[in-house]
This record gives sequence, C-alpha cells and structure tokens, in this order.
Amino acid sequence: MLDEFLHTLEHGPLFWAYALVAAAAAIEYLFPPIPGDTVALFAVALAVRAQLHWAFVYLALTAGAVFGGLVAWGFGVWLANHEESWPSFLKTPGAMRALDAVRRGYGQHGAMYLAVNRFLPALRAFFFVGAGLSRMSAGPVIVYGGISAVLWNALLMAVGYAVGSNWDVLRDLAERYTAATMILIVVAVVGVIARFVWDGRRA
Repeated sequence: MLDEFLHTLEHGPLFWAYALVAAAAAIEYLFPPIPGDTVALFAVALAVRAQLHWAFVYLALTAGAVFGGLVAWGFGVWLANHEESWPSFLKTPGAMRALDAVRRGYGQHGAMYLAVNRFLPALRAFFFVGAGLSRMSAGPVIVYGGISAVLWNALLMAVGYAVGSNWDVLRDLAERYTAATMILIVVAVVGVIARFVWDGRRA
C-alpha cells in the first residue's frame, strides 16, 4: 500500500498527489501504524525536485493533520459521552485514577500536549483522544493542533531543502529521529511507572 502511495505521488495526476499527501497526514491519526511521515518526506523530496509545488504540499500536510486530529478528538469525546458502556476492565479503580490523571493533565497542560503532538511519532493520535476524553473544546484543539502541524511541516520542508532531493537521506533521518524519540518515550514511561510503584510501596 505504501509503495502505491509513493508511486502515485511521483507519477500520478497532481490533484491526486496532493490529496494523497493530505490523506496520509490524516490517516496517521486514525491508524497510527500508518507511516504518514514517510509519505510526507517523499512529497517534500518531490517538491525539492519541483515535481510538486512546495506550498501545496505544505498546505496539504497541514490540512490533513488538523483534520485527522479532529477526528481522533471526536472519538475521544464520544468515549467520554459513553463512559457507562465501557468494558469492565476500564472501570477498575486503577483505570479510573489514570483517567482522572489524564483529565487533570489536560486541564493544566492541554495546550502544550497538543502543541507538541506532531513531534512525537506513533503517539500523535493519543494526544487528541486524550483531549476528547478530557472534554477539551474544539477551538483549542484546532488552534494548538494546527500550530503543531505548521511547525512540524515547516521543519520537514526545511530539512528537505537542506539535504536536497535525496530520498534515502531523508528517510534515514526520519527513521533515526523516530527511533530516538521512541527510546526517550519508553524511558519516560518506565520512569513514571517506577515512581507509581515506589509511591505505592511507601504508602
């Protein structure tokens, strides 16, 4: 499927190329394993080679990210409105404490969470689902999610023009960034879990 995306970007009609760029940015929020940044970087490489217009690539990436984030947020709102129908394992005291912690976190730092979402591959959708679960209104979701998309896509474009149209270099940089980010996330999660366990034993 990914190869078909990339082939259409390079050889298909321009309209469909931009539509696929936007779709890839949006689908990543609905199905996180979809490598939206791979499509984005390939589109940037094509823009550097002047096969696609950089402004339309940038707008498509940004619009797709905002739309996908809104859909994920809407799913979170739906979950919040149907809490009574959740499976029993999500209603345990531990799960409810975790949900309360998420809501408190968004009450205090929701704008920051959404503003950094694009910089954290594979976890982006969960930021918006959390915002929905916390009943964050649509306005801030659009604004701060949009800011994140604008900044991230500007970084992608800048990196693309810095290294030229070398697709292999772009992909290698993206893979290294993703790997480093995931390592930091795992370390942070382990640290949080260890803290909870330690606090529990002390209590």
